[in-house]
Amino acid sequence: MKEANRPKKAQVISFYPNGEFFYQRGMTCFEKGDLNRASKYMERALKIRPNDVEYLCQQAAIMSELEQYDSSIGLLKKVVCELDTHMTECYFFMANNYAYMGAFDEALDAAKLYMTLEPHGAFSDEARQLCDMLSSDDELPDDEPAYVEEHEKGRMALEHGRFTEAAALFQRVLKLNPDFLAAQNNLSIAYFSTGNINQALAETDLVLSKDPGNVHALCNMATFFYQEGDTPHLKQILNRLDSLYPMVPEHCGKLGSTYLYLGEYSKAYRWLRIAEKRGVHCDQVFRFWLALAAFHSGDRKQAEKNWKRVDYFSNKPFHPFKYNKIQDMMFEESTADNFMVKDLLRKEIWENNLSYQLFSLFYLSHHGDAQLLADTARKGPTPQIRDIAGRLLEENQTGMKNSRLEIMRIVEKLTGGEKEAMKQPEIYSFWSVVDSVIGPDKEADSLGWAAALYYLWEKEFGVKTSQKKVADLAGTTVYRIRKHIGVLSQVLNRKWEEELVHD
Repeated sequence: MKEANRPKKAQVISFYPNGEFFYQRGMTCFEKGDLNRASKYMERALKIRPNDVEYLCQQAAIMSELEQYDSSIGLLKKVVCELDTHMTECYFFMANNYAYMGAFDEALDAAKLYMTLEPHGAFSDEARQLCDMLSSDDELPDDEPAYVEEHEKGRMALEHGRFTEAAALFQRVLKLNPDFLAAQNNLSIAYFSTGNINQALAETDLVLSKDPGNVHALCNMATFFYQEGDTPHLKQILNRLDSLYPMVPEHCGKLGSTYLYLGEYSKAYRWLRIAEKRGVHCDQVFRFWLALAAFHSGDRKQAEKNWKRVDYFSNKPFHPFKYNKIQDMMFEESTADNFMVKDLLRKEIWENNLSYQLFSLFYLSHHGDAQLLADTARKGPTPQIRDIAGRLLEENQTGMKNSRLEIMRIVEKLTGGEKEAMKQPEIYSFWSVVDSVIGPDKEADSLGWAAALYYLWEKEFGVKTSQKKVADLAGTTVYRIRKHIGVLSQVLNRKWEEELVHD
């Protein structure tokens, strides 16, 4: 029986079809030494499965061979920082890329980090040799106490949202060294992040009993009370923070970032500027804090200066829209006047990432820059982007809702609002498939299509749901959902077959 004639299962929709076909072609070219074709096939595989760790690592290796070291580093950072923090060998490969680029400080940092995390790893000897080449400092991570390695692993787990694992690691550190206050502060954050509020506060109390002026503990406690909406206790902690005058640059930066989180922008700006003057490490995230605090404090010149140095977080593994503070900034009351938001949207519209392009267009239609939307409709990067921008602009100008665009707006509501949809932007690409299926000449069943799209999206990511539950949530019927699922299933399978035929 031919594949095309096999009956389709109603519930089977894969948003990312299997990319093994292109991956294997890429590997064949790689083994033959045809690096350019290998890279193209890997790129095709990654368009289908953008978060496949094996594909990403292989493409990173190919890019390194092609001497495109920046691109290779970007892929490796995505793997180890976003997808699988246990892939610590990525740090070793990053170190080699940095060394080839002549960025010796970054190479040394990456090699040392690998040795800290994997002192007996597969590349530990090579990493030590690289360190020996790059530095005359004989005090390498192997000489550090065991709890330092555990703490670094815990800090990374905390940074990447694996809070239970982080808590266990910090607990082990404290058994080895009960006076390691940095671990105790981080343990409090891990507890809070897993919902153990009382334990989190108990850990901060314990730190403050040992060191009453501990800046990190006081700042952590302030953020805990703020998130819990405990205004009386927050006021008490703020009084203590307001009385502090730390001398260490990192403490000044911690105080500034905490005030920024709390929305105390003038205080944030003051302490971040002090931290900068005292020589704190000013990476791109710090520059963003400074730009945002300056903007809200009315210092436009400093805001623009620091925003320029943020450079869209180009040296960081995460997309700008992945940062919580960027997400918060996008939905503040002052958004319409925020030049940083406009810069981000303008850049995203011209980047080759359909998900964020579409999010940016819908965001503009909700919040504002009519001129940017008009410019995109007239001279956007692709016909698809120009068409959607034009339809959004027409809606705003006429007040007449477009039923195909309304599908995405309903999906945004089903996901919990624009801000939540922003956190899973691929759903906008999914909508674009529905949009193309309906076509320009038909009035869409907005509720039915939105419910079908949302149901398939939930199933794609393993969320337990039912067509009945989604239908009730969207205000439609199971019959309409099933009807649209069947159509969409056939279209997606046909698109995949065409991809194979025309490759």
